[in-house]
Amino acid sequence: MGDKANEWCAFARGVEEVGVVRLALARFVYSLHIATTVFVTWVWLLPWPVAWWVGVFFIPVMILHWKIADVCILTTIEMALRGHPEAGSPEQGSFLVGLFGIFGIRITFETASRLAYGMSYTSLGLCLLRLFVTG
Repeated sequence: MGDKANEWCAFARGVEEVGVVRLALARFVYSLHIATTVFVTWVWLLPWPVAWWVGVFFIPVMILHWKIADVCILTTIEMALRGHPEAGSPEQGSFLVGLFGIFGIRITFETASRLAYGMSYTSLGLCLLRLFVTG
């Protein structure tokens, strides 16, 4: 996947031809994606057992979705709203590649995928640890 596909992922980018409403919705979905990423990464640090339970149920569903769809639904919705011609396919780009790119850090799609799966499984494990071992 080339750099061109991942240029679509940056929050500051948008296609003016799609209109203000679609661009605003795309930015909302992007913000939801960031919130989801932060939640999944750090849910195990929250002080509430209910948050750990949400993580225990949400994270496997998210991973299953990635494995079945081969793309993230939030990225697909955002890219479709932005008018990306390949929304819904792996060529739509990677959310994490774009997110890291905002900070000037270049990572490959494969690195982003490993990072996403690794952090998700780690967070799931830590939620389970907090629920059933440390309480």
